Amino acid sequence: MQSHPLTQNPWLIDTDPEHGLVPLAPLYNIERARFAIETIARLVGNSASEPDATGAQPLDAWTVAALMGGVEGLCAHVGTLTDALLESARACADDASFSCPTHDAPRSMQ
Repeated sequence: MQSHPLTQNPWLIDTDPEHGLVPLAPLYNIERARFAIETIARLVGNSASEPDATGAQPLDAWTVAALMGGVEGLCAHVGTLTDALLESARACADDASFSCPTHDAPRSMQ
């Protein structure tokens, strides 16, 4: 990947592994959270342009604040899942006897 100031990770540590084994269940949960965040963003965005587009009333401030609180909660959930995935990948890399998802599986399945 090319180096660009907007894509550089200032917290990157050279000892962080680039690849690792992780369970798929948390990835599915991250995907579901992403869809939820996308839906909330669409609701709030549509509400902001509603008066100009259709003349209907936009969502009230309390509803928008509640939806944005939901986004904040989903982001915290994604952070928790990401931490668990990173911990799992590091544990697999550090300990070959750790029960990794592909441990002792035939090579064709790995």
